[in-house]
Amino acid sequence: MSTRASLRIYFDTQATPRTWSYRLTGHGPTPEGGAIDSLDTLARVLGHHGELLADLPWTELPTFGGPPPSPTTEVWSWDARRLLVGARPGQLRLIPRDTSST
Repeated sequence: MSTRASLRIYFDTQATPRTWSYRLTGHGPTPEGGAIDSLDTLARVLGHHGELLADLPWTELPTFGGPPPSPTTEVWSWDARRLLVGARPGQLRLIPRDTSST
């Protein structure tokens, strides 16, 4: 019996303090998981395993500060300085926010 690989990103209400977390199962001998405490961590997790994301639409991924960008086409998350953009998990990249409009 094979286990299907799956990535879950969720708001962990059991953690102290409450935080966004991830859990990767069925992708090796032991599950992987941990806190998603920054845009860098989210970018790393999605860059490696985003094609396995289950249960959470990409439009509901956590953000890490700063106002929402406009427009948001292919922008999946952000912080005060950068945007996580890309058409597919393997093509995600962090780019600086455009500061010319502020």
